[in-house]
Amino acid sequence: MLLTLLRVDLSGGEAVSSMIQLSVRCAVPLLYLAFAASSLHALHPGLFSRWLLRNRKIIGLCFAAAMAWQLLFILWMLVFHTQYYVEEVYVLSDAVEGAVGYTFLIGMVLTSFKFGRRRLSPGQWKLLHRSGIYWLWAYAWSVYWFNLFYYQEPAAIDYVYYWSGFVAWGLRICAWSKKRWQLAATGNVAFSEVADQTVKLQTGI
Repeated sequence: MLLTLLRVDLSGGEAVSSMIQLSVRCAVPLLYLAFAASSLHALHPGLFSRWLLRNRKIIGLCFAAAMAWQLLFILWMLVFHTQYYVEEVYVLSDAVEGAVGYTFLIGMVLTSFKFGRRRLSPGQWKLLHRSGIYWLWAYAWSVYWFNLFYYQEPAAIDYVYYWSGFVAWGLRICAWSKKRWQLAATGNVAFSEVADQTVKLQTGI
């Protein structure tokens, strides 16, 4: 971001808009990694997936740092290029969804540290972070879905981020399905053992 700032003139709204876009492109891969970390480990436990799961908090904070750049440039545009923002950028639904996303993100960052986490019960913490990560993933992925299906000439990176987000979601589904199958298998084994014990008691064997 700093290297790009050295060669960009922020006196125009278009340049500020390009910096907003760049900050998002830096942030989204980190979001997808944090979103898929536990699922990847559940499906393919190994050195990389263990490292990813162990460092998920750091990856999430890096995502938050990249989004802080986006917020900086959004505020820059609002203050110095208000007319451009209103005429070229502003969409009510995007503003509302973005505000909700930042609310989740700020809450998740604050509760990633002890001083914030101790203010929530384990259930509240889990609800906040699970709801937040799903909202942030859905919002980011929907942007690239919209770019592919509504824009005349989507950029190549839009395809990459769309399908990467889809794969991250698919990993979640597969991990959930695997967990359900394991629980079902465990339940069937337990039921079979109980049934065998009942038969033995009834038959006296």
